[in-house]
Amino acid sequence: MPLDFEWVEPETLDEVKEAIGSGDEGTRIVSGGTALSLIMKQGIYAPERLVCLKRVKNNLSYIKTDEQGNLHIGSMTTLREIEVSPMVKVFAPVITQALQHVANPRIRYVASIGGNLSHGDAHLDLPPILLALEAKVKAESTAGERWIELKDFFQGYYVTSLRSDEILTEVFIPKPDHRLIGTYYKYTTLSNDDWPTLGVAAFVKRDDDKIADIRLVISAVTDVPNRLVEIEDMLIGQEATEALLDEAGQSACELIEPLEDLRGSVWYKKEMAKVHIRRVLKELILRA
Repeated sequence: MPLDFEWVEPETLDEVKEAIGSGDEGTRIVSGGTALSLIMKQGIYAPERLVCLKRVKNNLSYIKTDEQGNLHIGSMTTLREIEVSPMVKVFAPVITQALQHVANPRIRYVASIGGNLSHGDAHLDLPPILLALEAKVKAESTAGERWIELKDFFQGYYVTSLRSDEILTEVFIPKPDHRLIGTYYKYTTLSNDDWPTLGVAAFVKRDDDKIADIRLVISAVTDVPNRLVEIEDMLIGQEATEALLDEAGQSACELIEPLEDLRGSVWYKKEMAKVHIRRVLKELILRA
């Protein structure tokens, strides 16, 4: 790993924004560093300047709700802090359950939610869940701040809509309908804590025997998490029959455009999508 780069430790958030204000592609922010260190070791990225957030952690590490019951998570909050938070467990137990199988405890004690999202890796577990929960993130720079809907945040593999002169400072999750029953299913070809071959985040609300609301997101098989709006539209207002669930699985297989990699071919990933979308929907509808 190359070591000839400048290391900067700003004291305040304003100083961080000044340090990255030029938008220089050779400058990167370091939060937990768990993802950045890997791509540096692999020679994918060689920084000229790293801006460390260690001294501003206290300002960006928090979990709180507002008067409307929405959840706010500071970008420097670690995955472990989110995993063990009683507030998160009540607000969205799916997040708590999913984080228990992300990497290993040593990584979760260091990796932050801001770094996790800013990295833009299609194989991560939190993005599909947050997308299904209709979250948004706050980006700040010397020019001001803006909110980015998570559905617009992920642009491609390792590519987000975050500008190089911006820092992600907060994740906002609107209060979900308490009748929504959710789950995150992670299918791996290796160990349970490995990156998923396929991830499915889903939330369902039933009204009598019909599906009143549904959010369905698939990840890992494609270069960005994808909310399957076409399948949601097909299911809303319908009775969840075996034939309808079969159709939903087949539609997922046809809609996605998987990336072939070491975890499977295009054909294999399409088949896994068909099987697991159906399986997740059936489980959730029975629970709801």
